Amino acid sequence: MKALHEMNNKERAYMLARLFPENLKDLITFTQKEIIHFREKQENIKKAWPTNSLITANYWYSLIAEIEKLLKDFNVQLYRSPKIFSEQLFWGHNSILMIHCLVRFVGCENPQHSLKLAIELLFGDNEVVSIEFRKNTQD
Repeated sequence: MKALHEMNNKERAYMLARLFPENLKDLITFTQKEIIHFREKQENIKKAWPTNSLITANYWYSLIAEIEKLLKDFNVQLYRSPKIFSEQLFWGHNSILMIHCLVRFVGCENPQHSLKLAIELLFGDNEVVSIEFRKNTQD
């Protein structure tokens, strides 16, 4: 087995999926909820998106579209197969959105302690995207 610092995101996701196969469905369901949230708030999110961000709003939504397609195409295979889960959802730039969803899952869903620790160990605890909505005080 490789050292943690030598593993790429796909390998880390595979390890997570192998350690917690019973939680893959919950992770997929949460990812779907996050995507629905981003779609419902798309106009406001794009307006509030920081202009000096490394990731643009359009790029973020292209990642969402790619993950949506994978969720539709692979459906139950994503939580039945750790290999499909990791190879499809964490391939290339898809991992950006998926890491964001994993970190949000830990913060929102109160998972079992060992799953929380594994996600934090493998992927950290910082959300990829954080947007502050401020009340418009101009009349």
